[in-house]
Amino acid sequence: MNKNIILLLLAVALTLNACEKILDKQPTDKLSISDLFKDVPGAKTALAGAYSDLLTEAHYMRNTMVYTDLLAGNIKYSKTTNNRLEEVYNVIQTPILSPMNETYSSLYEELNNVNNIIFYTPSAEGSTLEKVKILAEAKCLRALIHFDLVRIFARPFNYTANASYPGIAVILKPQLFGDPPPVRASVAETYQVIINDLLEAISSFDDTNKGVLNGTVKQNFFTKSSAKALLAKVYLNANKWDDAYSTADEIIKSNQYSLLTNATYVASWTGRIPSSESIFEIAIENNFNSTGLGGYFELSNTTYRQYAAAADLTGLYSASDIRRGATMFNPITINSVAYLFSKKYAAGASGQTPIKVLRLSELYLIRAEAAAEKASPDFTQANADLNAIRRRGDASAANLNLTTKDALIDAILLERRKELAFEGNLLYDLARRKKNIVRIDCISQNCNINADDYRLVMPIPSNTIIANRSMVQNQGY
Repeated sequence: MNKNIILLLLAVALTLNACEKILDKQPTDKLSISDLFKDVPGAKTALAGAYSDLLTEAHYMRNTMVYTDLLAGNIKYSKTTNNRLEEVYNVIQTPILSPMNETYSSLYEELNNVNNIIFYTPSAEGSTLEKVKILAEAKCLRALIHFDLVRIFARPFNYTANASYPGIAVILKPQLFGDPPPVRASVAETYQVIINDLLEAISSFDDTNKGVLNGTVKQNFFTKSSAKALLAKVYLNANKWDDAYSTADEIIKSNQYSLLTNATYVASWTGRIPSSESIFEIAIENNFNSTGLGGYFELSNTTYRQYAAAADLTGLYSASDIRRGATMFNPITINSVAYLFSKKYAAGASGQTPIKVLRLSELYLIRAEAAAEKASPDFTQANADLNAIRRRGDASAANLNLTTKDALIDAILLERRKELAFEGNLLYDLARRKKNIVRIDCISQNCNINADDYRLVMPIPSNTIIANRSMVQNQGY
């Protein structure tokens, strides 16, 4: 029996509340893959478990949502002991001692579970239409996991002219103990696999914009629209500007989502009902009672609270910006030092809110950047999209009318930092734009890091290198 299917089944034990109820089955330790994928309800169970698998501290409940802002300058610590991801903050991670090693192993376990779904669902008994949707959603999950892995453990797409730098081990089928050890594909090859999965999923989805699991809201599961939104983000990171532009433009013009107003922005980060601009978010079951991502920002959680906003970030907002410290951050004084904690994830345990992965505001900023970079640049559109997000945040801000590409890109990157803070993007934005990291409000051993520093890419875990002689370590480690 595949050991990873056991992990998947254990994860299903607490599936998302939004999912349909899991059918009563025999104990998980007696289930085989053939039992689970015997029919469509079993495949749905596996799919629900794959979504739930995203909610680990190694993935969206901490590491991938925090380390990018911590390393790039949006986050500082409010305590001096028991800090999570401290090696990354100090830029002293090694293949043996890196908190992202757990992320590497966890994401590959998730990937194997998703590949089980893709491999075994076609032979399950039941509705062909439902099987098509299950496969489409699973391919989106596989694309998302590969996308997260390649951004963490490889250089950005444009690090070399043809993206020939080593990417990640791309896994497209269940891995069994007797299989040959995987090798790293190039960054270009990795991105092409991600794009292919999303294109195949998009072509398979119907236009109902609903997931295959009953009783769900569209934002909690991949659909044709959320797959396109992820594809636009992938194209952006792959410097495929025309494709990024057209894909983001299609989603924005579909009118399925709408930007929040200045007055409703702050409240949109509370509760568990998706906002009008949420495209894809990972749901939280009603009985969730773990620390969660919010526990690290929650003022009352003196055990885990630690990720305060750095002045490098809070100083970027104008006095009239709704996203500034007075409105979008919770203040607290600890040992006579004043700190601000983001309200985006302000409560843990039973108060934990869904993890927002794709929002319409990011699609506007993707279209803006792509408009400035595409083969036939459109500065008018770039300025309009940039101003839409700037003025939503600060209604008194003057409209920009930037006339050079460099000025536009810098303004868009600044707005991405302000709008998408604490959403796991800053490091990747700086890396793909070859920007140095400069941290002023910082007590790290290494506050400033050049864009070409090897430590901006996380090492492949040493146990992976030892176990697989075909696996190449990242340069410098």
